[in-house]
Amino acid sequence: MTPKEKAQAESEAWIPKGDKKLSTFIKEMEPFKLCQEDVPLIIRLTENPNYRTSKLFTGAVDLFTHDCIHILLNRGLLLKDEAFVIGYTMGSAKKISRWRRNLFMFVCKYLYPKGYKFGEEERFVFNIAILAGSLCPVDLSEVNFEEFLDLRISEIRKKLQISYDVIKHCYSLEGKCFKSVESKRLLR
Repeated sequence: MTPKEKAQAESEAWIPKGDKKLSTFIKEMEPFKLCQEDVPLIIRLTENPNYRTSKLFTGAVDLFTHDCIHILLNRGLLLKDEAFVIGYTMGSAKKISRWRRNLFMFVCKYLYPKGYKFGEEERFVFNIAILAGSLCPVDLSEVNFEEFLDLRISEIRKKLQISYDVIKHCYSLEGKCFKSVESKRLLR
């Protein structure tokens, strides 16, 4: 197995478990986390705040912030995990209108490369996540997660007013609707 294949397998198996410090989870991700250059251009154009085109949508964040949100939401790195994290982040920003959401869905379905495209199941997860994120009073795209590195995940959720009960309900629904690996491992 090549180092790249090993990193891919590790990233597919990883899911943040337990109530560890944010910095501990970030260190766990080191062997397989993406660099900005690894992200396809179309994704950078829609999700990276350094590109003007990302302003068409809401909740654009850098990779570090995106990784921190994965951890806070207890999501791994598979496609439905990505859909939930992106949707929750956009929902928390409170600025995603229907046309912006539809445009994002179009881009994800037709313009994202294979392995990143959102099918119908991912679009369902994304939409549930937008609703869940809209209940969070804090815009996660505006949070400086460097300040929280030494805090446990439960403490950060409390500070950011992220309702884990709402998230668990979303995961329960997703787990009942889909048979994918990422949907089935959510509430274990």
